[in-house]
Amino acid sequence: MSRSNLWQNCHKNKLGNKLLTDTLVQAIRGHELTSKQVASDIDVSTERVRNWFYRNTGMTALDLLLLMGEYEFVRQFITLLLLEYQQGGNCHQMVAIYIEKNE
Repeated sequence: MSRSNLWQNCHKNKLGNKLLTDTLVQAIRGHELTSKQVASDIDVSTERVRNWFYRNTGMTALDLLLLMGEYEFVRQFITLLLLEYQQGGNCHQMVAIYIEKNE
């Protein structure tokens, strides 16, 4: 195995855009929102939302900002995620934050 391939295998970032998107999509589904409803709420195309809703494509920063502006539970999740990251000493640990459905 070449040196560059070995470095790539050993230094894979567990945290990433797809993991964050997947966690947010699970939270959105937990609040019983459909992709069509989310697309309408944040005023983007339904195909763009379906890409990260069903096709495991990471969302853009703009999508995240629009979600944070529209949904309080997304804003709370990001705030908690940032607090966990800061308390962890910026050491790229897996953060386990679960979002409870608001009743």
